Amino acid sequence: MIRILVILFALVLLFLSYILLKKPHLLTPLLASNKEDLSFLNTYGQLYFVFAILGFITAVVNLKTIILLYIFLALILAALFSLKLAKSLNK
Repeated sequence: MIRILVILFALVLLFLSYILLKKPHLLTPLLASNKEDLSFLNTYGQLYFVFAILGFITAVVNLKTIILLYIFLALILAALFSLKLAKSLNK
């Protein structure tokens, strides 16, 4: 069951990375369209893509400790992204 949830989580991260890398204009109305904000979206898009690939690998390995570590690190990444996005919106 946890393997299915990790795969779904990785698919969500893959979708978010696609949005951040290929269609950043969907978020640019919220941000000031300077180069720094677009660079930040590109960086987190790449990180989400890497974490999505790691999620698929983690699901194949299927060790509870590795899965929990993956979820912990992915949630830290999501928290950092949301804090950075909130800081960009606050400008």
